[in-house]
Amino acid sequence: MAFLILSACSLPGVGQPPAATLAPAPSPEPSAVLAPDLDAETQMEALGVRLNHPQGWVSEVMSGTLVLAPAASSLDRPSPGPDLVITLDATPSEQVAAQYGREASTNPEAFFEVSSALIQQSGYTISPTTPITISGQPALLADLQGSGGTGQLVVVIGPQQVVRVVGQTDPASWEQQSLLFRAILESLSFVPLAPTPTPTPVNVALQPDVLREGPAGFVLRIGGNSGERNARFVSARGMATAPDGTLYVAESSRGIWVFTPDGTLLSTFGAEELLDAYDVVRTENGDLFVADYGRNAIAHFRADGTFVARWGSAGDAPDQFGLSSPQRIAVGPEEQIYALDSRPNPEGEAISSVMIFSADGTLVTRLSLPTDLAPSDLAVDQSGNIYLAESFGGAVVKLAPDGSELARFGDPAAAPSLAAGSIDLDAGGDIYLATYSSGVVRLSPSGVTVSRNGTPATSGSLPGPGEFSLPNGIVVGPGEVVWVSDNSGEYSAVTALRLQGDAALSSTPGPEAEQSATPEPTVVPEEKLLHQWASAATATSFYAPDYDPEGVLGPPDVPGCQDSPAAWASAAPDGLDTLELSYTTPVFATSLVIYQNSQPGLVSQVELVDERGEVIPVYTGSPSLSSTCPLAQSITFTQTLSRVVKVRITIDQRGGTYWSEIDAVELIGLP
Repeated sequence: MAFLILSACSLPGVGQPPAATLAPAPSPEPSAVLAPDLDAETQMEALGVRLNHPQGWVSEVMSGTLVLAPAASSLDRPSPGPDLVITLDATPSEQVAAQYGREASTNPEAFFEVSSALIQQSGYTISPTTPITISGQPALLADLQGSGGTGQLVVVIGPQQVVRVVGQTDPASWEQQSLLFRAILESLSFVPLAPTPTPTPVNVALQPDVLREGPAGFVLRIGGNSGERNARFVSARGMATAPDGTLYVAESSRGIWVFTPDGTLLSTFGAEELLDAYDVVRTENGDLFVADYGRNAIAHFRADGTFVARWGSAGDAPDQFGLSSPQRIAVGPEEQIYALDSRPNPEGEAISSVMIFSADGTLVTRLSLPTDLAPSDLAVDQSGNIYLAESFGGAVVKLAPDGSELARFGDPAAAPSLAAGSIDLDAGGDIYLATYSSGVVRLSPSGVTVSRNGTPATSGSLPGPGEFSLPNGIVVGPGEVVWVSDNSGEYSAVTALRLQGDAALSSTPGPEAEQSATPEPTVVPEEKLLHQWASAATATSFYAPDYDPEGVLGPPDVPGCQDSPAAWASAAPDGLDTLELSYTTPVFATSLVIYQNSQPGLVSQVELVDERGEVIPVYTGSPSLSSTCPLAQSITFTQTLSRVVKVRITIDQRGGTYWSEIDAVELIGLP
């Protein structure tokens, strides 16, 4: 019925209107309208409008839309009946200008184009417009005609707002009821908009639960189905990461949630500017672009969450999106934004395409995809090649920048194995898929499975650590961590994994392996690693005046095994002391080497400190005098999730040995 059509696409967002194919239901004869007596008035300060209507009519406000009808039964009909139903919504001019441009808020023709797009896509035809004036304000009127209803659409540019009005009945009754509609329409006048009160921040996001224990390769999980309501995702979707490991999650209810790599909530932004965030990408300069599915638009934010601009709307123009788009976006060369679009062709078939925009929202080109492709997600490499997750066909389709097909990975005989809800690429060109039946799968650039992790959750059960019910977002972060978003009813979470090779997964671990809580160290190519020496040092004590902590700065400079004032030694030879070292370049640490030049082997504990001051234990051992001297003690561990800036080393000399001395400490990691 009429109010459904209008409220479904009411500003500032747009939704999916119902199909206009329902046949009118049997109903009583229409009300008399020959001499309408408009002796009742309805005023809506929130909308800034006032209009007259017959006595006894009912009014209802649905999602900010005013609906008027002769009786409540007229509102409950599945399609327009013989009685007139009027639907009216009004949006502040500034809000329309922010979403659709200044012209849409001042020019009735521009606003009519925005207002009529979804109604036409619902199966209605719209006549050419007729200029009219309502309460001294410019307006346009057009006839509506559909298989289940007939009526008129009117747009008015008010003094503080833009207004849309639809009047509708079944086709047989419109000619008579149109007289009443025009009378009510001519009574429309404007009142000052009620001031918007300063909102109380009742919907502030809280820290979700963080789970850190799980199977091999499991790093952590944020969210789930427990905790306070404001600490739970309604629906976690697409994600992006920054070089320091910061995670950005597009969430349907509060815009973008921002987390540290260890799962700590830093902030949220975009709740006011985004109607339904579905995906987020980050450019090299730190800017963020969000697929606002609720507004059929893409929004641009600065790294700190400041809103910059928005572009896009629903429609059939080359630079407009279909009703269900955009859901997925990606960043390509020159920081261009790639968006998946889907819309029906004249035969009713869904046709997909890839739209490419410059960072300011200008459409660069639209690449039409073959009719056999209905991708769920896309990723783009730095050469402009496009990778599509073809979930129905269980394949990854690689396209050249011009849209021609280069390769297709996947086994048609085992399509479900690579049927994925989301796809991403790493810097080396490997392909990552969040699949429905195979967990997270990593493919080489040639399509060969390299590693995987995670398993499907049992149907009807809550996903456990490393299990996924309906994965719909994936992003490769630093530290060889892969993040996956997952949703199932009241459950919504994002999980961090490190993938395991197929050989490791296919073998059955024995009891010893099951007891080990420490996964195998991650191997990072040597050419990517930074080796650096300490640039500053402090200690709980030192043997004065010569064996101060500064002796540990820089590379080793004590030759052989000997006592030397060029190294650090504690004040006493029989205590517990700590040496703390700082490094110039933060790194995702993978190992360190402690160079000991006298009485080595008494290191009992090593801890790392990241940029936020979080302490990360990486080594605990029993102090025992080593027969190897000098000793270069190498400590290797799984690459850290956050960037390390300090190392703390505890020396335990309480066993009665002589002074243990440290000459240098080398920190190794990925910058």
